[in-house]
Amino acid sequence: MAKQQDKSLLFNFFLYILYVSAAIALAYFLWNGYEYYSTPLALRVRHPSYKFLKPGGYRSHGLGILGSLMLLSLLFYSIRKRIEIFQHLGRLSNWLKIHIFFGIAGPLFIILHSTFKLNGLVSVSFWSMIAVALSGILGRFLYNQIPRSIYGKELSLEEAESDAARLRETLQQEFGLSDADTIRIKKNLYGADSAERSFLNLLFSGLYGPLRQRKLKQILLKTFHIPIQEVHHIVVTAEQRFLLERRIALWTKIHRLFHYWHVFHKPFAIIMYVIMFVHISVSVWLGYTWIF
Repeated sequence: MAKQQDKSLLFNFFLYILYVSAAIALAYFLWNGYEYYSTPLALRVRHPSYKFLKPGGYRSHGLGILGSLMLLSLLFYSIRKRIEIFQHLGRLSNWLKIHIFFGIAGPLFIILHSTFKLNGLVSVSFWSMIAVALSGILGRFLYNQIPRSIYGKELSLEEAESDAARLRETLQQEFGLSDADTIRIKKNLYGADSAERSFLNLLFSGLYGPLRQRKLKQILLKTFHIPIQEVHHIVVTAEQRFLLERRIALWTKIHRLFHYWHVFHKPFAIIMYVIMFVHISVSVWLGYTWIF
């Protein structure tokens, strides 16, 4: 367990470095080229940095290649998820985090490559890319609501219910909390229980989770008189149980929404890749091969 936690911390640190590095690079390129980007399109050809910063220029072309490679890297997540021989190659949740990073950073580098100039067929690919990126935010939320194993494999309803029962037993046997106690904690934490409120709790669980956990700790300390050294473990276990129970209660709705999300997400991704390949092929055919 400790080794898994160490690996998780190391991966999260690596991911943090990726985001910080990308943010610094994007901020620098945007600041450095702001004068050119803010110049009207008709006057850019006379700008001193035109040859360097135009979409086919040295820097912008390089940013386009970098962004395109990031978009192509998105496909590795699909390969990891769907091809059986790769399904135990690291946690799927980690692959998804990298997938999300490329899905955010790639379009931003592509925007700099375009120098905020969009026209013709390329604009279709660009807006498809934006649609893919924005819909990915919703997809991330829906993905998180589907219970999964440590390797990212989707659990069946029976397996999810078994996990919920195990968490309930942990609260009862290790910490001596009865069903009545956990109901009181749940009521104080979430208020009246309903399908609509449950779905909203799932929607915003990642946003106000820390505040909710602090409130629960205060309830445990003041109302239930639980020793402070046990409070954190109880909070984590209770939070896992309550969220899992909500996901089970909304099982059908979440899976239906996830299906509709795929129907929306995939066509835009296909359009994006097809036009991207056409754009790259035409550029190479016309001699825009960067430094190669």
